This record gives sequence, C-alpha cells and structure tokens, in this order.
Amino acid sequence: MDEPKIYLDLMAQALERLTASEKYLKAYRELGQLCELESATLQLRKAMEAIAFAAIAPNKQLYAAFRRNADRPTHFGNDWQADSIFLSLNKVNPDFYPDPLLQETRVGPNAWHFGKPLNGYMKRKNFESFYKRLGKFLHADNPWGDDKGWSNFANDLPDAIIKIRALLKKHRTLIREPKFSGVWIVDAPSDGTPPRMIRATAQGPFTTLNAY
Repeated sequence: MDEPKIYLDLMAQALERLTASEKYLKAYRELGQLCELESATLQLRKAMEAIAFAAIAPNKQLYAAFRRNADRPTHFGNDWQADSIFLSLNKVNPDFYPDPLLQETRVGPNAWHFGKPLNGYMKRKNFESFYKRLGKFLHADNPWGDDKGWSNFANDLPDAIIKIRALLKKHRTLIREPKFSGVWIVDAPSDGTPPRMIRATAQGPFTTLNAY
C-alpha cells in the first residue's frame, strides 16, 4: 500500500470530520438538541482517530512488528483507540506526533527554513486527554449517575477543533524506518485544498533537521 497516500487521505478525512463536528455544534447552538452535540462529539472523536491512523502510516513496518511481538500479539489492523495507538507508536518512534510548522522562508538556493509556533495548537498530552474525555459523551446518560457536564463540554469543543486544525495546517513527522529515514512535511489547510506532502530523505541517522 502507498503509505504517503494513506497519510494524506486520512488527513483529508480528519479535516472533513472536523467540519462536520462544527456543523453539528452550530445546529446544537441553534436548536438546543442534545443529539446534535452528541453527533459533534462523535465526528471529533473520529477525526482524532483518523490522525492516529495517519501516524501509523510512516511508521508502519516498525509499528506492525511491535504489535506482532507484544505480550498479547495482534495484527495492527485491529487497533482503533487513538491513545493506545500513540502509546505503541511512542515505543518505535518518539517523534511520531505531528509537529506544527510555520510557513517556510527561503534562506538560500534550494534551501528553506521552517519555524515552529510556540502555542495555539493541540499538543500531544492535550490530544490524549481530550480524546479520553470525549469517550464518556458517546454513551447514553445513566439517569442515576452524576451530571457529565455537557454545558462545559460544549463550550470547550470549538477551541479543541481550532487547535487540531492549527496542528495539522502545516506540520512535519519524523521517520526512522529501515527503508526510509527522513521527514514528511505536510500541508493540510482547512480551506478545502487537498492535503499535500513533501518528502525529504536524511543522509544517515538524525535527531533533528536543519530545515527546522
């Protein structure tokens, strides 16, 4: 399978689901129907899972081997929980998480510099904690249980979507597979433009790239 294409397809899917989540959230604001907020939650959760699946693609060989040789071996095609996928990916490539970049600037012939935003995007620890938080809102309310906090949750959704969009808009992912060592630089804007990618190969082992 074509891993770069899979990555870009999943980025497109994540963006589509973020848009769907925003539409359901808008409907909830206008109509006040809880089912609209639940639908917004589901689409956001699936968008985050698409991002996790995308992170597997550039690390597929190592990730598949790790899952196959785990204490409880399984085929990685059965994985679906974003936080669990991240935990496993971290074992094979600590730099798997999308790393947001600023717009590139030319610094010489065929040379470009990519700065890094200091904030405004969803960092990995926040991604994982928010993903887990979404889980309890995907189930019917137990009438004998505590209030889930729907109102506060609804207020937090827009900011989460904004920060995920900022994470994806322009980012890099570092790759240390046996057959490829380098970086994918990905544009995934929210204006409807299809995601695209530049792949750069490192000449030997690396911990960071000069372009960063």
